[in-house]
Amino acid sequence: MKNEIHIVGAGPAGLTAALTLARAGFKPVVFEQAQDVGQRFHGDFQGLENWSTPEDVLSFLKSIGIAINFRCVPYSGGIFYGPGLERFDIRTNRPWFYLVERGSAPGTLDHGLKQQALDAGVEIRFGRRITHATADKVIVATGPYAADAIARGIVFETSHPDACFGFLDDRIAPRGYAYLLIHQGKATLATCLFDDFPLAHWYLERTLDAVSKVVQLDVRAPRTFGGYANFEIRSSWTRNNRLYFVGERAGFQDALWGFGLRYALWSGYLAARAIIENADYDTWCKQHLVPWIEASLANRLLYSQLGNHGYTWVLRHMANADVLGKLRELYQPSPSKRLLYEIARRRIHPHLREQSCEETSCTCLWCKHGKHMDKTAMEQCVQRYLKTTR
Repeated sequence: MKNEIHIVGAGPAGLTAALTLARAGFKPVVFEQAQDVGQRFHGDFQGLENWSTPEDVLSFLKSIGIAINFRCVPYSGGIFYGPGLERFDIRTNRPWFYLVERGSAPGTLDHGLKQQALDAGVEIRFGRRITHATADKVIVATGPYAADAIARGIVFETSHPDACFGFLDDRIAPRGYAYLLIHQGKATLATCLFDDFPLAHWYLERTLDAVSKVVQLDVRAPRTFGGYANFEIRSSWTRNNRLYFVGERAGFQDALWGFGLRYALWSGYLAARAIIENADYDTWCKQHLVPWIEASLANRLLYSQLGNHGYTWVLRHMANADVLGKLRELYQPSPSKRLLYEIARRRIHPHLREQSCEETSCTCLWCKHGKHMDKTAMEQCVQRYLKTTR
């Protein structure tokens, strides 16, 4: 069919591309191997960062044609704890991120994007895993294909008021962070690791222990979850003037803390516009995305050298500063960040590479041999935590 574009993957990047193409009169067909959108997620909360540019993320979403038909809650500041559980209150003069929920249920980002795509006339074929597409143009949005960072945690119900808690401590999140997000009786608690993946369940147990010392929580109906992120800068994001790689499949992710949803949405939009306007997608990636991804890799290199003493210094500095201004400065490309990136790209490598991962009941290399999703161990550490809080 004339103007038919195939999109492989119904994540945020793929659905944004499909929505953009449909509104321009093209016929996008989305192939998704799962039975619905958001199947890798479990109702866990994530964040749309609002600090890397002066433009509010809601304005950014409007500029690329995405309506807010999903949970999108502004959070201004939060409570952070250093390695010694020293408390730091961070406040911002505008939201520093917007909480979103991931999964297939109504109210999630994934469900909202699916509904917008369907309303625009996009055809989505669920339960379809394809190895090649027949259309002249194909957008590949299959998600991360390697694990540079992993998250392990629980989602649960609670009566605790809405809140945002962060924890910086290599003893519970090596070279990463742990967090607790609560909104309207639902909560997500997780540790994000950038190292020592095989001991993820052990770090989750230590995270639960640390949280129990400073936050009084009632935990109901807990469910464990896991996820992973991939960041890598390629030399090209197209192949044979036919394939267009977007989202984490293209390596577009925030290497510092994993707040990469904006990059996913932006890359899907850019790929679609490049097809519509017959423009050079590679050039647009290098102009609109790569400098910020490079800066994030440079930031990741610096952050990984801090250690627990460094985390305490950072938190003290942030508690007495213009947080958004400091974060925006940190995320901006610069000549010094470019030099650091050249070092970072030689030191930061994906641990394992695999085309696809379903997290559970999966036979991919990472699931079979990476020991990243030991469900039994995770369930046991959650049960031990619940016993101590009763």
